[in-house]
Amino acid sequence: MAFEKAEVLSALRRVKGPDLTSNIVDLGLVSEILIKDDRVYFSITVPADRAEDLEQLRLAAEKVVSDIKGVQGVTAVLTAEASEAAPAPKRRTILPIGRTEHPRVQAARAKGATGDGAGPRQAAAAAGQGVKAQGVPGVKRIIAVASGKGGVGKSTIAANLALGLQAIGLKVGVIDADIYGPSQPRLLGVSGKPQVAQGKVIKPLEGWGLKVMSMGFLVDEDTPVVWRGPMVVSALNQMLRETDWAGNGGDLDALIIDMPPGTGDIQLSISQGVPLSGAIIVSTPQDLALIDARKGIAMFKRVEVPILGIVENMSYFLCPKCGERSDIFGHGGARNEAQKLGVPFLGEVPLRMEIREASDNGKPVTAVEPDSKYAQIFRDVAAQVWSEVERAKDSLTPPPHLELVDGGKTLKAAFPDGRTFDLSAEFLRVVSPSAEVQGHSPSQRITVPKKKHVKIVGMTPVGNYATRIAFDDGHNSGLYTWGYLHLLGREKDARWGKYLEELSAKGMTRE
Repeated sequence: MAFEKAEVLSALRRVKGPDLTSNIVDLGLVSEILIKDDRVYFSITVPADRAEDLEQLRLAAEKVVSDIKGVQGVTAVLTAEASEAAPAPKRRTILPIGRTEHPRVQAARAKGATGDGAGPRQAAAAAGQGVKAQGVPGVKRIIAVASGKGGVGKSTIAANLALGLQAIGLKVGVIDADIYGPSQPRLLGVSGKPQVAQGKVIKPLEGWGLKVMSMGFLVDEDTPVVWRGPMVVSALNQMLRETDWAGNGGDLDALIIDMPPGTGDIQLSISQGVPLSGAIIVSTPQDLALIDARKGIAMFKRVEVPILGIVENMSYFLCPKCGERSDIFGHGGARNEAQKLGVPFLGEVPLRMEIREASDNGKPVTAVEPDSKYAQIFRDVAAQVWSEVERAKDSLTPPPHLELVDGGKTLKAAFPDGRTFDLSAEFLRVVSPSAEVQGHSPSQRITVPKKKHVKIVGMTPVGNYATRIAFDDGHNSGLYTWGYLHLLGREKDARWGKYLEELSAKGMTRE
């Protein structure tokens, strides 16, 4: 770092405060200065009733700091504090006879914080004056993974879901929106500092083929982030919109947002300010978690974000020694809740030591054990999620008519759009999603040889969005969605040519 905090304060002293009689530093309005990787973050406290008028003050503060030699980026936010000179008018509330409302409740009601629709925030939302969602450059679809409470394994689900989507042929990124408790760096085994490219955009780090951004890359693991809500929202916006998600590989098909737990201002800001394709709710089976899961669903519905479904994590426990099953947190609660609320149930993830150990070691089970039943669970969840995303956007690929011909050597897939594709068993085997997931970059991807004579021996429907194909070499964990089959048909020649090149380069054969 070529500059110090003292230089930042010195620069900010050139900015006049709201009263124009002194500067914002000497008035005590500047706080929470953070310098990380040549980027500066700070907040400016202003009167709440003048927040909109003082936007130029914020811009001026950013400008003087950005002029410091060595500064690569600046984020300043206005933190509003209510004025005590003009108390809000009292609002009359009808209460049962003999009861009085506590002064704190009255104060919260005046600020619109009680959630009963009585305050200015609720009135603005009702009038349609919410924040207009803006797209994220380099990203096609954005999926939020949320929970009503912490401790339900949301981040583990998010990481493995992203890898599951990658396994069905998508380009995927993950943004860790849990600013106060970032988990993705550890879960994905990614460390280091993001680099700033030309145009002052941030280059995300990569782990297992996923592009990843997290506050955990900017702050040491043991350092708490002590920021007010507006500062957090500003940092999230910067990570979202100033990150080069596309890079040299083209736009991401999906960006997974690992949401912070709860339903507060941060979650609401993301839901209203980001064009979410949908949200996934993670819950454990017990009633306490389900109560909070309902709140999360209600929040997303209120801001018109499609609910893609519910995942029941820690659904059951199988003893590794005796194999006995125990429903430690109960069982089936999330499935029943999904049925009651009319939203898809995406699946059950067991409480398993293998998943926990892999997560703690930065080696997600979907990546390091692609043929395990646990990895298959996450791939199944991912395939269903993507189908729900396509359904929500009216872009769901309709189911084709599938027919095995030539004794299982070829799969004929006839789609309702009039296209029919003849896909050889060998081709489907070597581009199997589960085969691809064993490698997470062109240099790591495993090339499967000696499959010239393989045949398809069975197909098992999975919902109304995919089929599981079994081959006579014993491989049966590939989950082929209708969209993936359609994509393979359209890109068959290019993918087959690339496969032959890989065989030749690695000295392998089809025989």
